[in-house]
Amino acid sequence: MEEKVCKCVCEDLPKLPCDMTVTMAYVPFQTELLTYTCAEALNNGTLFPELDKKFYGGKCCG
Repeated sequence: MEEKVCKCVCEDLPKLPCDMTVTMAYVPFQTELLTYTCAEALNNGTLFPELDKKFYGGKCCG
């Protein structure tokens, strides 16, 4: 059985199936490979600036 795939905007990334189940979670691919220095990573809680999301204690924005 051949799997249907949707056309991606970026052809370099793997394709997602067109018939994705609505109860399944899909996580976007990390595209930026820039990294913080060791000290910055420890301070920010992540090595990757792309994943550095500020927490505002349940508020929608800062």
